[in-house]
Amino acid sequence: MIDRRGARFVSVCLLALLLEGCSFSSSERVRLQDKREVNKRLIELTEASTPGFAGPPVESQSLVVERHEELVGLEPHSVRNSSDPNWVAPEAWDLKLEDVIQIALVNSSVLRDFGAQIVQSPGLTQTVYGPSIQETDPRFGVEAALSAFDSRLSNELLIEKNDRVLNNIFFGNGTNRFRQDLARNQMALTKQSVTGALYTLRQNIEGDLNNSPSNLIQGRAWSWNLEGEIRQPLLQGAGVGFNRIAGPSGNIGIYNGVVIALLNSKVSVSQFEIGLRDYLSDVENAYWDLRHAYDDLDSKVASRDRSLAIYSAVSARAASGSVGAEQDKLLQAEEQYLRAEEAVQNALGGRLLIGTRNYNGSGGGTFQGTGGVYSSERRLRSIVGLPVNDGRLIRTTSDPPMAPIARDWGEVTSRVLASRTELKRQRTILEARKLELVASRNFTKPRLDVIGRYRYRGLGEQLFDPNVVDPSDLTLGNTNRHEIAAGLSVAYPVGTRQARVGVRNAQLRMAREMELLKELERQIVTATSNAIAEEHRAWELLRLAMNRARVASENYLILQSNAMTATRNFDVSGMIDSERRLAEAELNLRRAQIDYALAVKNVQFETGTLLESLRIVVSPEHSESGIAALKVPDNPETDQ
Repeated sequence: MIDRRGARFVSVCLLALLLEGCSFSSSERVRLQDKREVNKRLIELTEASTPGFAGPPVESQSLVVERHEELVGLEPHSVRNSSDPNWVAPEAWDLKLEDVIQIALVNSSVLRDFGAQIVQSPGLTQTVYGPSIQETDPRFGVEAALSAFDSRLSNELLIEKNDRVLNNIFFGNGTNRFRQDLARNQMALTKQSVTGALYTLRQNIEGDLNNSPSNLIQGRAWSWNLEGEIRQPLLQGAGVGFNRIAGPSGNIGIYNGVVIALLNSKVSVSQFEIGLRDYLSDVENAYWDLRHAYDDLDSKVASRDRSLAIYSAVSARAASGSVGAEQDKLLQAEEQYLRAEEAVQNALGGRLLIGTRNYNGSGGGTFQGTGGVYSSERRLRSIVGLPVNDGRLIRTTSDPPMAPIARDWGEVTSRVLASRTELKRQRTILEARKLELVASRNFTKPRLDVIGRYRYRGLGEQLFDPNVVDPSDLTLGNTNRHEIAAGLSVAYPVGTRQARVGVRNAQLRMAREMELLKELERQIVTATSNAIAEEHRAWELLRLAMNRARVASENYLILQSNAMTATRNFDVSGMIDSERRLAEAELNLRRAQIDYALAVKNVQFETGTLLESLRIVVSPEHSESGIAALKVPDNPETDQ
């Protein structure tokens, strides 16, 4: 039975310390140095711009008011405002397409669209943080994959006080009442190499003070050893290629090496580039929609003025009692004028209809042209991230193209197959699947490791003595000893069922991505064919629309001249019909111009050259962090 005095002795301390060691000195580290700085900057910006991110989650009332004023702005422009006697016309803000693109890039951390994706599925919305999030993922990012090769330092210190009564003197080292003060320290430094080898440097120190009569050293005995070990795989897990694909801790079906992480980062950049292209395509769609709204308004104002002139002429003839200006003719002319005035108000205010946007019949967007000036201007402000109304009215100043573009079909198809980002992304995914297949075959091999170990031992009364010059004098009785071990370790699951099914799964995944690439190429070539054909159609219709508008204008001017000189045969119906056809021809011409501009843009969209045509590139040194560099001349007006 344990003596009560033993209750005074308790365990004193247990510490475990794990430290991360030296970084993996590879070429990837050097190349990713700039990206880490950009990621750090993005995190600093997030902390600075997100209330409560790094501090208390409380937003002050002043910030709430400021944010509310920024979102709400002034009262929106509307038709009702223009009828108010106190209404002041908004200041015109002339913007070219390049200006709008600049503003969109500055204000767009979120790549907006005209759908409700941000509301319905915010997690699927592209942002400029996407590539950085992928790269800094602590599980599947590039740095996470590189960290598997970092050196690891561990240290464990353990102090014990033991007091035991043993029934057998053998277990008590010559005594039945064994008392011991024991201190242990184990320090280890491990390093995983890219070849699969595991290097370990380990030091064990033990200080033992006990009452055993058989001890060589009667006081506290210090024993220590320094051990170096190398474990190199020869079959499974061996080789630079495997470890760069699967990683040193990879398992069957789980491949997260440096190469796979880099490819995943490349896919994320491609996804960001696709989102940027779609976003800027919608920005351009909104710009040309607004341009058409202005053209539509101008055409309808001109039609209204012509209708008013016809009504004034009929009224003057009716006042003089002339033939052809009867009451029904007067009402017909008045109805035509009111119809034209109604069209003007609709063209100014606009109705909330779906405008031109991506994938509404074509990849880059089929022209709709359904909005008025005010509604289209708000739509453009929304997509580029401007306030709903700041007292100014955006006015488009870029002109649509008015000349045919000659294209070589062979050159176009070669360009689209090389430049389309979706194909680049799919080829990157396919490359990753091929590498995963290579890694999966490695798991079908046995685990055969060669092991080499060297150990240096020592025993003495003191651990350190500064008065001793010769290190061998630190030990008692020249007890320094050298130990060497070498051997093989084999592990092999009989049948390798899991490894074989892993290979089959990798083959199927690669086959799937290959078939998807073929179908994607076919779909993109088809979409490019449609875009080229649409461009040809739009140009032919534009050419016909110009001739039609010219003929309709000449016809109206002839009838107008005849009407002014006619004394008896005044044809009101003919004048009204001629004016309607002229208004329709002019509107059709304006629509054909924008239709052709969007057709040209959609060819660039389908061939993967839209960003290039807008002089926008994703900077190579910052692409993984989602930073877009705009290569256009500075414009002092784009100060938003």
